[in-house]
Amino acid sequence: MWIAVPALILLASWVLLLRGVEPMPTWFYVFAWYPTLFLFDAIACRRGRNDHLLADRPLALSLFLWSAPIWLFFEAVNLRLSNWYYVYLPRAPAERWAGIVLSFATVVPAVVLAERLVGALGLARAWRTRPIALGVRDPARLMWVGWATLAAVLVFPRWLYPLTWGAMLLAADPVVYRRRPEWSLIADLERGEWGRVARLMLGGVLIGGIWEGYNFVSRAKWIYTVPLLEHLKWFEMPPLGFVGFPFFALEAWAMYHALAAWGLAVPAASPPLSHHPDDGGGWKGMKGDEKPASRRASLLVYVSVVVLSVATLLGMERWTISSTVPVLRFPAEPTLTSPWTVARMDPAALAARIGVSTDSARRVRDQAQLIVLRGIGTMHADRLIEAHVTSVCRLASQDPVALWRALREAHPTPRPTQAEVRVWVGAAQRACLVV
Repeated sequence: MWIAVPALILLASWVLLLRGVEPMPTWFYVFAWYPTLFLFDAIACRRGRNDHLLADRPLALSLFLWSAPIWLFFEAVNLRLSNWYYVYLPRAPAERWAGIVLSFATVVPAVVLAERLVGALGLARAWRTRPIALGVRDPARLMWVGWATLAAVLVFPRWLYPLTWGAMLLAADPVVYRRRPEWSLIADLERGEWGRVARLMLGGVLIGGIWEGYNFVSRAKWIYTVPLLEHLKWFEMPPLGFVGFPFFALEAWAMYHALAAWGLAVPAASPPLSHHPDDGGGWKGMKGDEKPASRRASLLVYVSVVVLSVATLLGMERWTISSTVPVLRFPAEPTLTSPWTVARMDPAALAARIGVSTDSARRVRDQAQLIVLRGIGTMHADRLIEAHVTSVCRLASQDPVALWRALREAHPTPRPTQAEVRVWVGAAQRACLVV
């Protein structure tokens, strides 16, 4: 049952996606990731003969509820970095925000379940070396190094953006190290216990591949505009970008367990697989400060999380979400609403169906092709047409910088960005075979 049901849901999601049955193309990421998480849990349980993690309701609820705010933190950072943006999200704001939160709620569970799955498959279960004397005498200093690194990223985003995927490990794990060292990744290394770190990093590679694969086939998706790495991509991700997934898994684990160390989340960590009292290093004689946060401090954290999450969602609406699901309206043919369908139609057949001339139908078809190209959407397509860019092949002949300036002069809004226009022109050139 634990394997069969999620497997059937995942299969049905793929079938509906491939057939283009709405709302699956828009909601595929959500419908695919949740059964994938249950499959991870079921396989790990069967291979490791453990209990189902997602059957532990307090832990599962904690993982899902804290996951969205944790990822929204990185969305807030991206408001400065502009390394990715979203296209074809649901039109209704309530549905759009629900989709965003439900999608982001899968991130931390994926990290935890992937680490568990890797261990159940027998990988990195007892990777042990001599204790490493990292000399972490004052965890607070290391924490400030992490925050200083993140600040440097925000000041120099074009050059330091890769450090985003690691800065929060240094900022969050010292909290865990000080309060609950048995959950700390830094303390693991001081003990010579590499298993959990290795499992998290291997799991990060696994879920990173699935994240990008599901995103690539989804209609509602994110598109990367990473500086200096825009031309070569695997799925939507520049190849070097996959290096960030293992480090993100480490920092997501550390951020979640920092909350757990304060008594605000249910820990997912298990004790180290091996422990010798005479190891030395960070484990010897360490006693964590297990006193939970006070009610006042907890309330302050909860309120801050809600305020910052809502502020980030509002920021995404203005700076990160580029387009929503486009719909075409034809009074003579009200059932023909999908621009993806119109974009594939012959002008003569379209003219007969919507009751216009062939030339008018060709213009409608060209507009639909603009709308469905790399997330351009209705609003941006209308503005391109205002700038006399009336077809994909005309877009292919444009200079991205000049076109972006023309669009910005006519409509001084945050979107599209210059990088976004480069994405459009590059896609148009590939579509029209312009070298």
